[in-house]
Amino acid sequence: MILGNSKKFKGTGYVCFIDVLGFSNDILNNWSNPTSNPLEKILSIKREMPIFNDINEDGKETHRTYLPRVSTVSDSVTICFGYNDNIIIGDLVLGLESIVGNISHIWSAFIRNGYTIRGAIDFGDIYWDESELIGPAFINSYRLESEVAKNSRIVLSSNLNRVLKDLLTKHKSTLSEHLIRNFRKDVDGYIIVDPWNLYKSAAERNFLIEKLKEIRDSIPSAIVREKYNPLISMLNHGEKVPLRDDDIGKY
Repeated sequence: MILGNSKKFKGTGYVCFIDVLGFSNDILNNWSNPTSNPLEKILSIKREMPIFNDINEDGKETHRTYLPRVSTVSDSVTICFGYNDNIIIGDLVLGLESIVGNISHIWSAFIRNGYTIRGAIDFGDIYWDESELIGPAFINSYRLESEVAKNSRIVLSSNLNRVLKDLLTKHKSTLSEHLIRNFRKDVDGYIIVDPWNLYKSAAERNFLIEKLKEIRDSIPSAIVREKYNPLISMLNHGEKVPLRDDDIGKY
């Protein structure tokens, strides 16, 4: 049984909107560059993305598979996971785990190819079909990305913050405690996806840090360069900063 993704959906779910930092300027400045062509880079990254829009919906599977809907337009990415009317706690947790797993994969791929991302995740009403994505959750995640995220980070909305609070207070379990490890509290109080999810080894972490520094140092504008420093600082931190139960539900 496939949960989260279908060719047509209207209901409640998670929506993550992602914008690629640095891509627009790269397009304007290097469109015809034969050695570092932004079009080829973005198409190559998109080919790496785990897009599951052509799925088997015959309903014969007995196990539960959690597959989000991943789609792209130019330098933006949306990741969605939809629920039917009978949401159970395990599906709520594992659906969000699948969203975070896809974010981490995509984020790492962009850094390795010379960009980084910022974005936001909301939980709410959403509609999609094979060509459209419409609804309050999409609007909320888009607004949070553009108005709040600012730096290279993925911010959780107030709606999703309340979902996490419920999972930790009313439905606390091994699953929910494991889920919370994917997040951290940022300096301004927002809950964000922990960038420590982007790597599996110290060598990979060091590579991402050096790549981010290289991207940052190539940018002429000091204001734009500053968007990269908080992420570099978090990755440079000597140990993981755990998210505490009382950090959640504050906004």
